[in-house]
Amino acid sequence: MKDVKVTRYKVRVSREENRPAQPFSAVFLSDLHNAGYGEGNSRLLAEIRNQSPQAVFVAGDMVTAEESAGTNQALSLLDGLTKQYPVYYANGNHESRLKAQREKYGDLYEKYSQAIKSLGVHLLENTCEKIELGRVSLAVWGYELPIEYFKRGRLRRLSPEQIGETLGEPLPGCFNLLLAHHPEYFPVYARWGADLTLSGHLHGGMVRLPGLGGVISPRFRLFPAFDRGLFSRGDKKLIVSAGLGTHTIPVRFNNPPELVVIDFI
Repeated sequence: MKDVKVTRYKVRVSREENRPAQPFSAVFLSDLHNAGYGEGNSRLLAEIRNQSPQAVFVAGDMVTAEESAGTNQALSLLDGLTKQYPVYYANGNHESRLKAQREKYGDLYEKYSQAIKSLGVHLLENTCEKIELGRVSLAVWGYELPIEYFKRGRLRRLSPEQIGETLGEPLPGCFNLLLAHHPEYFPVYARWGADLTLSGHLHGGMVRLPGLGGVISPRFRLFPAFDRGLFSRGDKKLIVSAGLGTHTIPVRFNNPPELVVIDFI
């Protein structure tokens, strides 16, 4: 598909007793912002099927928090995905805003969340589901930061203890996979115990410069550290998607929309 870049990352499951019997793949999506790739997102669905994933992980902002914005493109995509794959979805700041600002958006979040759950989406609102893929025990967590953590300006303090108060402790004997929309808190997610965190939010820095990376974050911070790609803190990993859509500033330069494929080995 010419207008979306497919990026692959290899992630090693470090615990020998929980290592895959054979490698398997999952697709990771973020920041669609209700964009469309063909009727009913048919071109995006076709590219996902080409990757033969065993699961799909979604790190939020599939819709846009605007009174005039619809949800049809996100729903079409999720409808097609759930017919073939288990889909695990954590909210981003746009879904959280729809939920928190009911006086502005009415029951749009309730309608959207019920619609995706009726399709079979596993919506993880500060919850966890334990699954088996490739004989690997995965604990898939969805972490929803309070909406004030997405405000522009100084990064608010977050501690592993705060995450623990919301989610509980990582599951022992499992590969703990955290869907957390905001990537700048990766060091805290790692200290909490996430083996792999999947994030989006920064849209790859919108404009990317060779050798420098993404230029600006939604907080208007220049050259954010976790803009796009695979990052490590010891044996803890973070994958940040450049996202599939745009919002507020509809700009992408040297930064195509991205479909991420993760090969677990």
